[in-house]
Amino acid sequence: MKKILGGALMLVAATAQANNTDISDKRPTGDIQAQILDPQGNWLRLQSIPNRAYPLELLNVEGKGCAITRFTISQSGMAKDFDIQATDPKRYSRALRQATKQLLRDWQWPEQEQEIELTMRLDYCLEEVASRSEVVEMCLKQSQAECS
Repeated sequence: MKKILGGALMLVAATAQANNTDISDKRPTGDIQAQILDPQGNWLRLQSIPNRAYPLELLNVEGKGCAITRFTISQSGMAKDFDIQATDPKRYSRALRQATKQLLRDWQWPEQEQEIELTMRLDYCLEEVASRSEVVEMCLKQSQAECS
């Protein structure tokens, strides 16, 4: 019985895939840009971030959002004590806060001799009908605007 059920499931999956061979045009493309505030008050862009998976909480956000947060990195390399200072757009504040905290918690921070405080800005961009390079360009432009 299990073999029959397994075979049926594989047949249904193969049929669904055959009927919908090109889903790439229907999937949105996401990008995340990260910046750290240095001691002189300048934003320094990170060239890459360790967790590029677009947050599921933000899939319903209308294309873009940003969050600025202050937090602490413990001696063991854990992100904690989040103080979200700004989010935009405000109607998605809860989702932006949740996604930002989770992204920074998942980050593999190095161990250090003492706790450090960081302020970071994360910009989230999601487009349905744009190429990867267009979304990155849009997100870079967005990251230069106010996040209030």
